[in-house]
Amino acid sequence: MPAATVHTHGLVLRAVRYGDSQVIVTVFTEAQGTVPFIVRRPRSGKGGSPSVLWQPLTLVEVVWDHQLRRSLQQPRELSLWQPWRSLPFDPYKAAMSLYLGEFLSYALRAESANVPLFDYVVNALSWFDESVQHYVNFHIVFLLHLTRFLGFQPNVDDWQEGSYFDLAAASFSMSRPLHTHYLEPAESSLVPKFLRMNIRSMQAVGLNGAMRRRALEIVTEFYRLHIPEFSAMKSLDVLAGLFE
Repeated sequence: MPAATVHTHGLVLRAVRYGDSQVIVTVFTEAQGTVPFIVRRPRSGKGGSPSVLWQPLTLVEVVWDHQLRRSLQQPRELSLWQPWRSLPFDPYKAAMSLYLGEFLSYALRAESANVPLFDYVVNALSWFDESVQHYVNFHIVFLLHLTRFLGFQPNVDDWQEGSYFDLAAASFSMSRPLHTHYLEPAESSLVPKFLRMNIRSMQAVGLNGAMRRRALEIVTEFYRLHIPEFSAMKSLDVLAGLFE
């Protein structure tokens, strides 16, 4: 059976060197979900894919003949789809992008084709790229709303004043859970506030640096409880230090 040719848009999640002359580039694609590609590193300006295409969160267009028995696909074409205007250049946005790129590489590593999820991620990042203010809480709101597409978004209608948020069950309860993965009522009350807003109204919740770091720790723990092999975040300290 001949290989099916796939032509689609994608978001680069991560790139890892493979030997002296190749790179494994993992791309979350619109048509096939997350796909790892093996590409040749250019040497002395000769051939290969330019390394700018391998940076996390780069929007690319990719064409390949999909081989079902191969764990690594080989692209026929890999090109820039839409360039970012500010994400790589603004120091605050660049730090956020570093964090989100690492986060998404863990959260989406096993995702199959999911067009609504792909559209949500690309549209949210595009808003972030174009925004000039009021984006300091973007990553928190973005990642909490992402849980809806991954299947474990909390039902905020169950929240009541004084309730606990059970991170493992992704639900609210008036009784303290019997394990350690839960939030006290004061922190639990922030969950519905963030989930009821969108990226355009997120400045309504004021957080200082310490509160923002704590929010990121909670979001990371929440994901680790619901996604197998979700690794420890290496870029969290860099991001937290920048916004404190």
